[in-house]
Amino acid sequence: MLVKEKTVENIIIDGNEVSIESLRVGVADAVKRSYGAERNYAKGLNAMFAFDWFNFEANDTSDDAKLVKVEKTLLYGELKAADHTNPSTVWARIRKYGKEERHGKPEGSEGEGEGEGEGAGNSPRDAITRNVEELLNLYKFNKRQEGLPSKVMDAQKNIALALIALGVDLSMVK
Repeated sequence: MLVKEKTVENIIIDGNEVSIESLRVGVADAVKRSYGAERNYAKGLNAMFAFDWFNFEANDTSDDAKLVKVEKTLLYGELKAADHTNPSTVWARIRKYGKEERHGKPEGSEGEGEGEGEGAGNSPRDAITRNVEELLNLYKFNKRQEGLPSKVMDAQKNIALALIALGVDLSMVK
């Protein structure tokens, strides 16, 4: 579809006059800052933990896992305070970045699967992120439904277990 170029006057948002261009640039800048902040946080966790902290799952009760869980809980608190609706996807990305930083990108991770496993921005998602995002969507959908068939209710229990195995704290899911 061809879009005709249109001149847009400044608009008023929350009592402030702004241009749509400045809002568009603001979105791109926020994405860049977020990406860099997540990567740097992962680097910081790698420096803080000599062990592979990104491999721990929510049900791990080892002493090292407890240290990671404290940091994860603190991050979730910050994200919730900033009204982030899905802290577990941020944590999944940070884990991925930490693993990549420490061990390099997995072989063949560039451009695999033509459209398979791609999220926002068409960048391939790692297995943990994809599973967390897709299972969370199912989990949330099922929780909103009334009168689910018993098979779906049984599946919901297994979805919850799978999310826990992937490191998701279900108490943080809205």
